[in-house]
Amino acid sequence: MAAKTNNSACAVVHSQRVVSRSVQAKKFGVEVGMRRRQAQALCPDIEISSFQPDRDRRAFNTVVQAVSEIVPLIEVGEPGVIVFAARGPSRYFGGDAPMAEKLMQTLRSSIMTDSQFGVGVADGRLAAHISAHISAQTQTPFLVEPERTKPWLAGQSVRVLGEFAGIDRETISLLERLGLNLLQDVCKLGESVLAGRFGELGVELHRLARGDEQHPLAVVAPPPEQLCSRAFEEPIVDRQTLLNNVQTMADELSRYFAEHGAICVRLILVFASETGERCERLWYRPQGLTTASIVESAKWQIESWQIKAPISGLQLVADEVRTDTARQLKLWGGATQSDETAAQAVGRLTELLGSNSVQVVKWQGGRDLQDAYQFVSVLHSQGAHSEQVATQQKKFLAQSPQRPKSWRGSLPTPSPGVVFADPPEVRVVDKNQNLLGVSARHELSAEPAYLLMGRTKHKIVSWAGPWPIEEKWWDIARSRRLVRLQLVVEKSASPPDGSVAESSEVQAMLVALEHGQWSIVAIYG
Repeated sequence: MAAKTNNSACAVVHSQRVVSRSVQAKKFGVEVGMRRRQAQALCPDIEISSFQPDRDRRAFNTVVQAVSEIVPLIEVGEPGVIVFAARGPSRYFGGDAPMAEKLMQTLRSSIMTDSQFGVGVADGRLAAHISAHISAQTQTPFLVEPERTKPWLAGQSVRVLGEFAGIDRETISLLERLGLNLLQDVCKLGESVLAGRFGELGVELHRLARGDEQHPLAVVAPPPEQLCSRAFEEPIVDRQTLLNNVQTMADELSRYFAEHGAICVRLILVFASETGERCERLWYRPQGLTTASIVESAKWQIESWQIKAPISGLQLVADEVRTDTARQLKLWGGATQSDETAAQAVGRLTELLGSNSVQVVKWQGGRDLQDAYQFVSVLHSQGAHSEQVATQQKKFLAQSPQRPKSWRGSLPTPSPGVVFADPPEVRVVDKNQNLLGVSARHELSAEPAYLLMGRTKHKIVSWAGPWPIEEKWWDIARSRRLVRLQLVVEKSASPPDGSVAESSEVQAMLVALEHGQWSIVAIYG
């Protein structure tokens, strides 16, 4: 089941990318992973919200508590999405349709009247997620018959893999350029063909397209009882003390599965109070539940429970385990003391701030400076092996100077020192104060003379370019056309009389023209 609030067109933006959007925004063509400017170009009235996980979790707790009154064991992987096994509740309410209708009635009476939510029932996580979003548009439950789930899923667009299964947006774009527009087209290729082209990702694509779960299960002996359950002789009142116990048990549990070459992707976390009350919840992470993510989940669960009685028992139940992906170790040497120190610091920060708080830089290519590198979570980039964070950063620093040279259309060296996440808007004009334009052949309308920033005028000493970018012309929603100029300007502001002040200090910068608007993309030095 998925729930989305706000009936207007809105989107949550993180690092200038859309990470979530409402159903109304989707009608305008706004997709997850799209740049902020592209989303605003498609829907000028769209409401942009910043990415605040703690705020989202607090707001979503109302939905979680409402569903918990009907379904005893639910899985909350992220704010906005609830998943649960429908077999038990369906039998209790007399079928999938009555169960879904009961959920809709409960949510309508429990949350804001203008909220947008959906209830979908299907075999498999991906199909259920898609059907829930369809339900959010129609405001009625959407059910897929058990024997019809895979045929129904086969007719879906490959873009659902990017929105609901975490597949990279560039991979989805490549599939569409290859003519694989539907999931059934991906299935027809065969798993071996996709594996030969995409590697492990190809196997995952085929598995998702045919309606199976994202990761295969692994057969591992259950961990010993002492690793999964703990009863406190003195009931715990302090929240931090309870989280410390969760961390200790999570460390032991993660170490056990690591020794068996497996990771836990779904975990049942159970708290028992001194008065006999219990709080159970499923937690799911497709990359694997690390110690930090388990502690973060426990913190969220305790906050949403809001019980005042002391905690007398704690239990961790591994509900779903999959085989861990192998990694190539170094031929000479191993982890150094610096690597271990960095890993400890990363672990401590993720415990305090959350699993996505610590990020490393990853090169991904591209002509645009904002696309060439991206920040990824340390835990997601390294899986369960966060001790390789320092090694990953060393590898990035060693390889990044050579990588941009091999990308056609990229800017010449040297690289800028500062790249703006939200480029400030400016005006580049000629000597007659006319705004510069660029023709279809990438020719400037005149020679750049001044750079105007509000009421401040800077004289352009020298310039180079333009450097054009034309990409994704086959996709109307994602196509881009812009030009860049390298400028050297005088840093001093003009006097009040409007004349240009004399100055010996200069500043090199990169400006870009896109959709008729100039902006400062980066600064050199």
